[in-house]
Amino acid sequence: MDKLAGHPITINQKSDRKTDYITFSVILFICLIILVIIGLHYKELYQEDSYAHYLLAKYAWKHHRLFIDIWARPIPTIILSLTAPFGIIPVKILTIIISLLCGFLTYKTAKTIKLKYAEFVIPFLIFQPYFLLLSVNPLTEIFFATMLVVSLLLFLRKNYLASTIICSLLPLVRPEGFFFLFLWLIILIIIKKWRLLPYLGLGTIIWYILGLIQSSDTLWFYYNFPWLGKPGFYGSGGILNYVNLFPKITGSLLPFFLIGFIYLIIRKQFLLIVIFIYFFVLHILLWKYGLFKSSGYARYFVCMAPIIAIVGLYGYNFLASLFKIKKSLIILSVFSIVFALLSVSSIYKIQPSKLNSDHLIINDAYRYYKNLNSDAPVSCAYPYFFYIAGFDRFDFNHYPYPSLDSIEKHDSSIIIWDSNYMAKQYNISFDTLSKLNYKKLANFKSEDAYYDIVIFKSP
Repeated sequence: MDKLAGHPITINQKSDRKTDYITFSVILFICLIILVIIGLHYKELYQEDSYAHYLLAKYAWKHHRLFIDIWARPIPTIILSLTAPFGIIPVKILTIIISLLCGFLTYKTAKTIKLKYAEFVIPFLIFQPYFLLLSVNPLTEIFFATMLVVSLLLFLRKNYLASTIICSLLPLVRPEGFFFLFLWLIILIIIKKWRLLPYLGLGTIIWYILGLIQSSDTLWFYYNFPWLGKPGFYGSGGILNYVNLFPKITGSLLPFFLIGFIYLIIRKQFLLIVIFIYFFVLHILLWKYGLFKSSGYARYFVCMAPIIAIVGLYGYNFLASLFKIKKSLIILSVFSIVFALLSVSSIYKIQPSKLNSDHLIINDAYRYYKNLNSDAPVSCAYPYFFYIAGFDRFDFNHYPYPSLDSIEKHDSSIIIWDSNYMAKQYNISFDTLSKLNYKKLANFKSEDAYYDIVIFKSP
């Protein structure tokens, strides 16, 4: 246990609780203000998955099957569904609250391991560029990071049963959760908590039972598992992909993280190191071999943001102790401000606040469709189309699922075909529709000539 958790050596001084509380409150309030400003300023959500999760949560109360949807994940869908019916702004406010909750829990974890300047783990977390960006988007990584840090906090406080139960819920948040069950199994074996092993399956068993009740199909989980199929669905890449992306993931926190990483290894404090390396190697392998429909995204490492923040603070404290810096608190405060400013600037390079070129032409396509004044069923693969139109994407009678079998069942249907999602993910090519005598009504091209959108009408 000691080798897994460890005890930091840079925190021998007793802290002033009142000062710590004031500093913590000020930092949290500043983070709140910055996140709200960013959330209100952004016209776009980050990547198409954000719109998909928003729509799933918005219509889950109408289509209850969406609450247990495997791709959507039950826990994020349930939580987001509390605000999604009221619009995207309430959803952003909710994700900001969850991000700050993650910051608070990371702070409590740092306090539990008696890490000096524990309150500064909050800006170290919030202002990691991708964490900052995802804090105003309804994606699942923030939820995973929050659940993981809860499990870690309970583990460090030696509440192993509660920690294991929370860990069992990770598959209900992101697919990496299935792999974390194995990691937690190894950790429980190391600390000789054999009786807790069955609890690792609790979350998945509950999920399976709910799906069985809803579908009456004992194999529902297998048939609906979205990550099966041919490897490389979204491509694959080299083993250095995440090594190259890591400076963008951590931002200017990288030097402190690397120093903290080495420090913890030397001190044989392995718990945080093992969790991070496990996740890092996992995603290297998934992207290398194109497994689990990995896309090689940097945003996946938001799941590790609490670990990165804590290790980074270890690194700073070690340097401050090594060089006997007298005004280390002032220097840490200045660094946190610079870190925040650089990260805020960097997220607009990752995701511009204005509409993407493909969304601009989807808006054009929607206006064209609206002017048709047609009551015919319409099929589209872009979640963003349903977002701006306000259509219930999961009402398949009026909005057929984008597959040829589904589309052909509807007479006089309109198809909003695109060269990205419908062509690549749903295997419906332009030529296929042309050969089936679908009539071309309109064509839209993005400024960068990367996306094509064509509106077809069935024969």
